[in-house]
Amino acid sequence: MYQQFLNILFVEDSEDDVELTLSELRRAGYEVNAYRVETAVDMQAAVDADTWDLIISDYKMPEFSAERSLQLYNDNNLDIPFIIISGVVEAEDVVYLLKKGAHDFLNKWSLARLIPAIERELKEANARVAQRQAEQKVSILSLAVEQSPVSVIITDADGIIEYVNPKFEYTSGYLAEEAIGRQLGFTLLSNASHAGKAAKAEEKTEGQVLWAHIRQQGRWGGEQCSVHKDGMLYWEYVNISPLANEEQEVIRFVSVQEDITVRRSYEEQLKNQAYYDELTGLPNRTLIMETISHAIASSYNTSLPLALLCIDLDHFKNVNDTLGHSIGDELLVQAASRLAGTISSVQLLGRTGGDEFFVLLPEIEGEQAIQAMVDNIMQMFVEPFIINEYPHYITVSIGAANYPEHSTDSHTLLKNAELAMYQAKKAGRNQCQLFSEAINIQLNERVAIESGLRGVAARNELELLYQPIIDSNTNEVVKCEALLRWKTSDGGYVMPDVFIPIAEDTGLIKQLGEWVIQQACKDLKYLQQHINANMKFAINISPNQLKETSFSQVIAAKMEEYQLSPEALELEITESVLINDLGETKANLEALCDKGIRLSIDDFGTGYSSLGYLQKYPFSTLKIDRSFVSQIEINNNNSKLTETIITMAHNLDMKVVAEGVETEGQQQFLKRCQCDFIQGYLYSRPVKLELLVEKLRTTGNND
Repeated sequence: MYQQFLNILFVEDSEDDVELTLSELRRAGYEVNAYRVETAVDMQAAVDADTWDLIISDYKMPEFSAERSLQLYNDNNLDIPFIIISGVVEAEDVVYLLKKGAHDFLNKWSLARLIPAIERELKEANARVAQRQAEQKVSILSLAVEQSPVSVIITDADGIIEYVNPKFEYTSGYLAEEAIGRQLGFTLLSNASHAGKAAKAEEKTEGQVLWAHIRQQGRWGGEQCSVHKDGMLYWEYVNISPLANEEQEVIRFVSVQEDITVRRSYEEQLKNQAYYDELTGLPNRTLIMETISHAIASSYNTSLPLALLCIDLDHFKNVNDTLGHSIGDELLVQAASRLAGTISSVQLLGRTGGDEFFVLLPEIEGEQAIQAMVDNIMQMFVEPFIINEYPHYITVSIGAANYPEHSTDSHTLLKNAELAMYQAKKAGRNQCQLFSEAINIQLNERVAIESGLRGVAARNELELLYQPIIDSNTNEVVKCEALLRWKTSDGGYVMPDVFIPIAEDTGLIKQLGEWVIQQACKDLKYLQQHINANMKFAINISPNQLKETSFSQVIAAKMEEYQLSPEALELEITESVLINDLGETKANLEALCDKGIRLSIDDFGTGYSSLGYLQKYPFSTLKIDRSFVSQIEINNNNSKLTETIITMAHNLDMKVVAEGVETEGQQQFLKRCQCDFIQGYLYSRPVKLELLVEKLRTTGNND
């Protein structure tokens, strides 16, 4: 029995005839849902309302007929068995109806063939549905392959191409007729060449290599580089799979190939961004570190040492600040090009950022070999860099570290080369320093100082000392310079020339500066109230403090808090501040001048000593550096220069303070030159506030 449940549409005017047919079906074991119609309208409604397994129709009815029901059957494109059951009908009429689409014709008085006929026709109908579905599936698959966004190639069992889809034609440039009959993989890039006859000569070999792998493994997947018909290269991800018949014999292969050229290009760009410096095209820190690690592993196996050079452009920041970043970038590009000219193919040049470069020297023996490389590099920077037709002279500071002498891992080796470079800068620049343990000790000391500076004010380890400044005519103390000291918890002192540069580098100078201003204003107010109402203080100001947007407001707020007049405070500024009087520095100086606060130029003569800078702002005082004062008795040039500075300052309506006065001879010379104020050990060392109060009282410098 083909199926046990049937949904049957009867086209019949006799209920008895329908029941007769149903009786036969039930005897055969079928469960039937039957619905009877006897007009075209009812039949159409039934067809629209349900899905039927078969239609059984009478030949002729008062208002309908088998011929008309067949017409409606065909109009609705039905593909289910249509069986006519009737009495005696002429043979030619039967043939006619069968041609119109009826599947069988049975005599109602003899229904012995009913069940076999239904089962046969249902089986054939289902076969037709399956065939139609299979054909539809093949059509869809064929359409999908034809319109696929990836290349599809079908070969025979030996890898000879039988079919290629349009995408393959588009991607490879080969028409189907040019590809069919060739070996799978004929577009593969040759190892020898990908252009002209050389490439074509290798195509078969490349395809055979691929085919040998498929024969061995049964399938293949991966990325491959192919050659377009016009010679251009492109990348594909390829998946080659076998097609087997019912006996599991491989009869064909299907190769699905996706063009990944754009993706590979993006990946290459990402790789370049990850491993190469965008500006110079050199390896970046990541690639440098990986290469150093590989080189160390190789050196460990060969027992041959290697060296790492850290190269930094001297005063490069000045180029960026004064000429702009575009000039700075061009300088870096040219510097990279010059450095590249000094290295061999086995050496590595990279840029880690800013103006810092590294050169890895594998299998290099001895300091002489390193020095020869250093000399070669420094020679490259003798000639000026021509940018926008202007020459720019740049020198380099170089640090060197060796494996395994100075480190056995990449990170420490690079760090030590950097430390040696910083030592070269500290020693005067334009030179090379080899890493040593002493450099490492200095680093550890610096780290300890930086760590100690954090929270130093909260631990009450800061103190101010005051050095009197004497009127050279009256020998009276007219003001004092506030000098910061750091007394550590163990009772020792860290001197300013040690911790101030570190505070500048780390940004901690802001907190130190604010503490100094607060304490100095507090102490000055005490002196004015209890010792001398006209007492003044001079405070040293850091360049970084002047870059703070709110600096002038901080000064004004503290003076207001302690009710100090503007002329009671004098701010000492080094010449280096004036060289870079841009942005907030300039704004703060102008704001301080507007508030009536006095400005003093400190350490004059040790820097640029430019009159132009002195005239930009209303400085009230110029301080001659102790390096001039210490030589005025023994060096005629120094004495003449000191006298000239004093005269120049007076011509600019500025008062002059001589620092570092330690002998009577120096004092007498300065008085003869009409120096206004004298400061130094001849009168007093820097002292705490309590001792200063005693000095002022004993010398009569009180109201």
